[in-house]
Amino acid sequence: MGGVLDNAQQNLTSLLDMLPVAVLFADTRGRISFGNPAACALLGFSTIEVQTLLHVSDIYHRADDARRVLKAARDGGGLSATPVDVVLRSRSGELIAAKVHVRIVFDAAGTVTGTMGVLVDQRQLGELGRRLEDAAAQVISSERRSAVVKVAGMVAHDVSQPLMAAMGTIELILLHKNLDAKISTRLARTYEQLERLRGIMTDFVKVTGTRSGP
Repeated sequence: MGGVLDNAQQNLTSLLDMLPVAVLFADTRGRISFGNPAACALLGFSTIEVQTLLHVSDIYHRADDARRVLKAARDGGGLSATPVDVVLRSRSGELIAAKVHVRIVFDAAGTVTGTMGVLVDQRQLGELGRRLEDAAAQVISSERRSAVVKVAGMVAHDVSQPLMAAMGTIELILLHKNLDAKISTRLARTYEQLERLRGIMTDFVKVTGTRSGP
């Protein structure tokens, strides 16, 4: 049993480490207990600093952002119905516009243990828009659409592949019959967040008229 749980924990950590988006877990007092590499890179803190020193109030620039994020999750029955616009503050003091998808985390007994947040850097979306505009400006009018679609297709492919791989890994882990209920619950909720991200990518693909895979 211990080997199965250790395996599941290692796979979960590997899964979160490979995600291209920032993921943070905080306890009921707002102390951050986990941050994946994408979160550390976004905020400019080391893994140890993120997971031992930081409180959610340290990363939100506006005093009421943490309250609004938690309220959105509560109003949504445990999951924010729409992403919450926030302003993050990095270690260097840089202010970062972001959107946060948040879920309240429960243990096997139904007790609230904290929150999980998926942070989407709005600068990345802006950079994507600039890349598409630059591609369109470099070609004549008759070729503009094909150039934009090509760039959009590459971006969609790059994002969708790790998402699908991560979701597949979770599905395999959840097949273990003796998987600890707490780990199973955490994995299932992580999977739901990935599904939400995949939905965002699907909408993006529809708008651009591209395919996200081979």
